[in-house]
Amino acid sequence: MTDSIQQHGFWQSALDELTAVAASVEFSQPLISPQGVPYWVATLPERGGVNTLCRYQNDQVQYLTPEGFSVRSKVHEYGGQAWCFISHDRLAFVNADDQQLYTQVTGLVVEAPVALTNAPASRFIEPVYDPVRNRLICIEELHHSTEVENRLISVCLETGSVTVLHAGHDFYAYPTLSDDASQIAFISWDHPYQPWLKTRCFAADVSESGAIGSINEVSGQCNDVALSQPYFASDNRLYLVSDQSGFWQIHTIDADRIVDTPLIKTAADCINAPWQGGLRHFGQRNDGSWVSLALKHQSVELSVDQSPILLEGFNQIRNLAVSGDQVLLIVAAEDRLPAVALLNEKGELKLLVGGEYPLPVAECAVPEAICFKTKQHACYGYFYPPQNSAYPESDRAPPLVVFLHGGPTAATYPVLNLKLQYWTQRGFAVLDLNYQGSSNYGRDYRLALAGSWGRVEIEDIDLAVQELARLDRINPAAVFIRGNSSGGFSALNALADLDCFAGGASLYGVTDPMALGQATHKFESHYLDWLIADPAKEPERYDAVAPINKIAQISAPVIFFQGELDRVVVPEQTRSMVDSLRASGLRVEAVYFSEEAHGFRQLDNQIRVLQTELQFYQSLMEP
Repeated sequence: MTDSIQQHGFWQSALDELTAVAASVEFSQPLISPQGVPYWVATLPERGGVNTLCRYQNDQVQYLTPEGFSVRSKVHEYGGQAWCFISHDRLAFVNADDQQLYTQVTGLVVEAPVALTNAPASRFIEPVYDPVRNRLICIEELHHSTEVENRLISVCLETGSVTVLHAGHDFYAYPTLSDDASQIAFISWDHPYQPWLKTRCFAADVSESGAIGSINEVSGQCNDVALSQPYFASDNRLYLVSDQSGFWQIHTIDADRIVDTPLIKTAADCINAPWQGGLRHFGQRNDGSWVSLALKHQSVELSVDQSPILLEGFNQIRNLAVSGDQVLLIVAAEDRLPAVALLNEKGELKLLVGGEYPLPVAECAVPEAICFKTKQHACYGYFYPPQNSAYPESDRAPPLVVFLHGGPTAATYPVLNLKLQYWTQRGFAVLDLNYQGSSNYGRDYRLALAGSWGRVEIEDIDLAVQELARLDRINPAAVFIRGNSSGGFSALNALADLDCFAGGASLYGVTDPMALGQATHKFESHYLDWLIADPAKEPERYDAVAPINKIAQISAPVIFFQGELDRVVVPEQTRSMVDSLRASGLRVEAVYFSEEAHGFRQLDNQIRVLQTELQFYQSLMEP
């Protein structure tokens, strides 16, 4: 091989762009039918990112969603649980295109979906079946001409008519019925809060007619808590996740009061930040045992009554469903694709779909869980060294690509991501960073960005890059940074505020937070008040962290990727930044996708992003 081919960043690999994106099937929304049949939703790149409802029956996977339909809610723009069972052979789901509720018979003969609602201004999410009154209870997001209204509703399964059960709060989530449908609980919150900052939980009796009786608020010792995932046990007792201890943990409710001592005490969160609606991370089996998670830096631990269950071959659990003695899990691993697995009462794990090894184990870059520390704080990340058996070990330090997740109150995990392995296969090291503000490290860490977005995470980026350079694990002259959404905002600020980067990429990244606050959707319309400041009172703080105002500080080339249909980060933001950088004389590239929104779902577009970004970075390194 020539030196240029042996050079880190220019390695050849059998892992091409098509394989990297086509193999990334996502699984979500697991439920177990009344007859014990596992169901879930699969997002299939080869079908243009369509969400297909699947089930495992007769030892095979069956696809239930016909062409022209996709099981996906767009409530809050991020969606979540979009379907439920009505009976063992009938279900209801939200269709992506029109956001209406449909019912579908899925018995021995799978029938075509039938429209239930006809409300073009409405979107629906988190349907729950009420067997006593033959109706669905769910959240409706009603789009008026000038505002968006969220409310708790019921939908008659015979007529499709909508009845409002509760309204008045800015947001609703997790409508939950007791087994006998005599009680209901739900979560709500109001501006300016987010569901991981401060929420409220309400519980009430339900009359025979379906009306909600006197509503009681579930409260604790502290009002500034984020409550989530209410759950009725088989004895109708209510349980709830609260972060009042500093971590999201399961608590018992006694006379509408949150019992201080968690049901299962551990110094770890047991749920993820609720960006999407309806995710479940704990439940109770028929024998009364509790199934729960502990989200730790290196792995997610599954426990049954605090006894850890070893999931051989997997180290992460994204969400779960508990029914009877069975637990249906969406799992992931460092060297395998995501999978759907069933855990029986004996603790035995049965893989239903997924879990393939797309790369030989020897070719897979394994993440190293790293903690970067100062005297004041610590930040976390996962370091992936270059890995390709066709190239001998070298004394040369590799180039680095820093990955920043969106959110920013989200997280990255040490699981196989072929889009990340695409880089390590070509001789790049990758740092996947969980900067301060990320979830899964407790409430204090999650709230570290309060009033400091655009500064705190930049300090963490600098700390991590400098430490890796000090340890000679990377080539400090070839460091790149990339981020999507809010991660793009942080990447652009890092390019402006730090001098350690050779280039960077923004994927639908925020360039003007003031404009974002004025144009973005309801769910995040006050998020920036917490992340930065009240824009009416302190606009100068927005100016100070806006990448669009730091054109003169950016000296490294940048590439932008943007969807034209994006309503979270509108394309005008990206165009303005691109034009300003070009006017300053900086090398800038921009790729726009006419049919993409906030995140790229189409296979061809995902391939183009990988190809173009790689070529961009390679052009910035000496061959």
